Formats: sequence, C-alpha cells, structure tokens
Amino acid sequence: MPNKFDENMNLLRSHLLKRIYNGQVISEAELNLSDLSIYSQNRTFFSKINNAVKQSLLDEEIILTNEQIECLNILNDNNLFLSAPTSFGKTFIALEYIARNKHLLDNIVFVVPTISLMNELRKKCFNFFNENYILITSDAELDQYNDVPKKIMIVVPERISSKKFKEYISRVNIDLLVYDEIYKLKYEAKQQETNSRIIKMNSIYKYLIKESRKILLLGPFIRNVDFFKSDIKIVKFITNLNLVYNEIKLNKSTAIFKSHDEKKFVYFKSPNSITSFINKTDLINDENHFDNFDEDIIDWISENIHPEWYYSIYLKKGIGIHHGRTPLFLRKYIENEYSKPDGCIHTILCTSTLMEGINTPTNKLIIYDPPRGTFELNNLIGRVGRLNPKSPQIGKIYIYDEEVLDLYKPDQWIDLKILYETDEVITDSPEDEILYLEKSSTDGVPENTIQELKKSLADKFSIDLSEVIDSEIEISLLIEFISMYDEITTHEKEWNVINDLKFRLLRKDASFVRGLEVKNYSFNSQSSYIFDAVYSLMINDGLLKPVIDKFVTIYNPSVVDINKFIDTLFQIDEFIKFKMTKIIGIYELFNNKNLFDKSNNRAFIQSIYMIESYFDSTDGYERILNDLGIPQEDIVKIASEVSKMKDIVGTENKLKKTMEKDFFNYLSPFSKRIIQSL
Repeated sequence: MPNKFDENMNLLRSHLLKRIYNGQVISEAELNLSDLSIYSQNRTFFSKINNAVKQSLLDEEIILTNEQIECLNILNDNNLFLSAPTSFGKTFIALEYIARNKHLLDNIVFVVPTISLMNELRKKCFNFFNENYILITSDAELDQYNDVPKKIMIVVPERISSKKFKEYISRVNIDLLVYDEIYKLKYEAKQQETNSRIIKMNSIYKYLIKESRKILLLGPFIRNVDFFKSDIKIVKFITNLNLVYNEIKLNKSTAIFKSHDEKKFVYFKSPNSITSFINKTDLINDENHFDNFDEDIIDWISENIHPEWYYSIYLKKGIGIHHGRTPLFLRKYIENEYSKPDGCIHTILCTSTLMEGINTPTNKLIIYDPPRGTFELNNLIGRVGRLNPKSPQIGKIYIYDEEVLDLYKPDQWIDLKILYETDEVITDSPEDEILYLEKSSTDGVPENTIQELKKSLADKFSIDLSEVIDSEIEISLLIEFISMYDEITTHEKEWNVINDLKFRLLRKDASFVRGLEVKNYSFNSQSSYIFDAVYSLMINDGLLKPVIDKFVTIYNPSVVDINKFIDTLFQIDEFIKFKMTKIIGIYELFNNKNLFDKSNNRAFIQSIYMIESYFDSTDGYERILNDLGIPQEDIVKIASEVSKMKDIVGTENKLKKTMEKDFFNYLSPFSKRIIQSL
C-alpha cells in the first residue's frame, strides 16, 4: 500500500512552502525531495524535458507532481482509493486519467455529494471533453442520448436509483466509476444527513462497485478504510502532500468582517447562525453599499420575490448568503460572482454546504462558529489557498473562537467506516439497513417488522417484498403509507391529500413548516382553505411572487415575517422536490398492480401528478435547467425552446443556441449569465 503519510516530511514541506510563498528561491534538491518541483524556477534543458514527461494532457500549463503521476500509473492497472488533502488535486487526477484513456473509456460515472458540485464538474467536463463525450446529469438526458456510445454521467447518488439509469448500466456496465467525497458514506448519529439518505447512498455505492470495471474512490484526510464486505481489490494511496501554504491566526476583531479589500468566506455552523449574525448590527449591518453591486439582479429580485428580502439587501453590500436553504439560482450567482476578479461579491457567509459542496477557491477564511470536530475543520482549512505556482498567495485563516484552535490537529485523520462495509446495524432505520445493505440484526425485531410488512403486502395488495427492494422505497415510509392507505387514497380534494402527505406521511421531513412565529398561516388548517403555502406553491408551478403576494394581502405581515415566510417558501420548494417525491415510487409500485381507480382515487392520483410535474416536465428539461441554477420563472420558456432543437446534440450546445433567439432578451439576468458562461 503506497502510504505517503509522513509527518516529518509534511513539516519540511510546510517550511519550504512558507519560504516559497514569501518569495525565496529553493534549491532543486529540496524541491525534488519534497515533491514540490512544480514550484521550480529551473529552466534548463533537462528541467524542460522532465516537465514534459509530467505535463498534463488537459492543461499544458499544469505540471503534475510525482505522486500524481504515481496515482495515474496505479490506476492504469488497478482500482484506486486516494486519500489526500484538498489541494492535492484528486478530482483533477480522475479527469487527467480520462484524457489519457479516452479511447478505452466509453461509459464513465462520477458520483458527487451535491448538485452544486455536480454542476461544477459538468462545466469542467464540457470544457475538456465536449468533443468526445455526451454529458448526462439526469435520466431525461440519458433517455435522449441512450444510443450515443460515449457518455460521462455526473450524478448525485439518488439519481442512479432511477429505472433508466439502472437499465442502462446493467446493459453496458461502467468503464470507470469515480466516487468523490467517499467519507459521506460514513454514518454519524449527529450528522445533518437523514438516516434514509445515508442508507440510500450506501446502497448505490454497493450497486455501483459491482457494476464497474475500474473504480476510483476519493476522499480527504482519511488515514485508513476497509472493504470487508465488498472485498474490492483496490490499491490504497494515502498521502499528506499539501501544495499550498496557509497561515492560521486567532482574531476576534469585528473589523475583519467589514473589510472589502480581500475576498473571504465566513463559516457558520447553520443557516440560523448566519441569521443571528446578520441581525447583530454592530458587526456588518451598516448602511454602506458595495460600489460594484449588481442592479439588474437586485431589480429582478425586487420584482419577482420582494424588494425588502434581506438577501438582496446584503447583495447590495457585496455579501452573499450561501447555505442549504439558499435557492439554487442564487447560490450559483454568488459562487460565480465571487470567483470573478471584478465580481459583485466580496464576502460569502456560508455553512459547510459551500465549503464542501464546490471547489471555488478562496485565499481568506474566517471561522466564526466551531465546526463539528477536527475532520470538518481540516476539510474547511483545506479549501483555502489557490494552487498557482507562478504567483503563489498565502491563504489566511482567521479563527474567531478560541475553542476552534484546540480542534485544529492537521495530522489527526479519520479511520473511515463505510456503512455498507460494516456488519453492524447502527442507524435508526434498521429495516432499510437489513434489506438494502445486506445486514442482519442481533435482536430480531427489525426482521419481525419486515416479515409483518411482507405478509401485509402480499395479502392485501399482491405485492412481493422483492418489488419493494427493486423500487428502493424507504420501509418506514411504506409502513406508514399502508396504515393510512384507505384514507389518503380516497380523499375528495387534492388539498387534503397534500396535507396528509406533509403532516402525516412525511412529518419528520416537514418539521420546519411548523416553526413559523405567526400561528395563523393556515399551514395545518383543515377547517379553512384560505391559505396553505405548500399547496399554493404547487398550484402556482413553483412561482414565488403570487404566493408571497397572497400571503401579504391576507395577513399584512411585518417585514420580519415576510422574510421568514420567503425563507420558508424556499424550504417548501426543496421539500416538494426532494421529500414529497418519495411518494412517487410508492405510487408507481401500487399502480403497477392496478390498485387505483380513476374515479374513487381521483384526488390522490391528481396529487401525485402535481408532485411529478412540479419537479420535472415530460421532456425532462425542467430538472436539467433547475440543476444549472435557472430560476423557475424562466424554466418553461427555455425548456419549450430547447425541446425543439432536435438536430443539436448536448444540452449545453442547445442552451448556447438560445442566445440567438428573441426570447433570450426577456430572460432573468440569472439565466442569461448562466447560458452566456457555457
């Protein structure tokens, strides 16, 4: 096992990097010994010959390190598990391997943890491989280009579960699987991810490694990992080679938040912590606007959301708010503007959603809240600093809380225990673990529940448990659905179906809806149909403006409550797209047995159609455009145009063609810039 985890060498590298970043010239012997020769200023003939051997095929300006070359050589003949600091360039190695083996690789799958990272990687792959591969990020695109021989499929884990992906993969197999951020497969009781998603991700991991000819697993700061159950034949390459230099300081001055001189990320533990922070007027809540703020964006937000929404107020100050509840179109805008040298964003207030979800580099990070342990702190700090051998810049990390300094242990890496690779049943969803991750329980209780479910399905619905497993339905959700089946499927009104879905079937996922301070929003009112934000958003096709206007008309709320309501609407949007869609798999399972009647079950069937159409159109472009960060207000317009372009291959190429159409001028500034940047 090539274990390059050398603490003494790491100390030497850190010392050399500090000198390099301070402008000192380092001897060739020292650079070669520490694998930092990318910083060499030697321009001799032999140096040029050596660099030519290590030159990237993707970018001739990039010279690979010896360890990167070693990883590529290992990958030629083996599967590879690669653990290294963020600056090592793990994803770049995957892309470089593809570039060197395009003639051998037809079907490539990248699995990434977030949609933001999916879009970022898609953009890189389009720039590098547009002439060689079709890019796929949804089953709708897979359906369109099913017969195209060479594909790069870039997906979050859940998308592989779709019937179209599995049918395709079983037919062709995967030539290369790249599973990024593999540490996300570890179960932690206090983590933000739900049990169901962790189990789903591990189930997909189990499925993919069995279907792949070549496997590359990537993760940061992992000292060891075992593959007991899958028994993958894989080479583990573990290195602490860090290629950038950062300085870490304790700084409790509020002045560091107000400065516009340097771009910066400010890390918070949660969206609520960001809200609390921005309400502290002594920190950044002043009246000064950033000279470079974007009037087109502010005007669009005022017209389509609300003129007093606090997001736009902070955008005027050059400050972006970025977390899991921030709408995707705003996240993309904030990321893109921050990455531009003359962009409209100089500061991003963020959670780990940004820090772990994208590769936008920053040279300055302020850690305001303590992260969840040493591993997350290492990961945050690892995101700081740009690898630029020609003009290196020191990364600056300012820690606002003294407790965080005690957490910082750069050589304390984790032993990764992938949930599937362990025999123990440890989550709060034991039935799902047993069925989907091939485990068994010691007390027998989950097995009893499974047997009862199996009997109930067979006796009442003529459904076999194997059909449930093939559909990858959450067992607890299915049990709950069966218990309310007779009632929920026979409601006369869609409103009642939706209400039961969100407050009974999906009550664990919809807890945020109850958290509003104003009690009479009618979210849970069965006696009155005056207003329900979930239902109202669905019947308005996801458009916020009519729902906000109705809310303001009925309740005449304060600005504070308007802002809380808008934030909740974006949460509801995510809830409909990613939580309510869980019912679709259950509906399809029962519908395949002809258990629904158009007359007796009309409202239930119509509610399912509402949920399906909310997230995706029949041609599939709604999901694709949503992924890219196109606002809902533009999606129908763009989808109707690109669906007509039958002779153009590739979504990016179709979208670029829309710039020649008259309707392009009437799109939101968000959509225009996304399309123009392709």
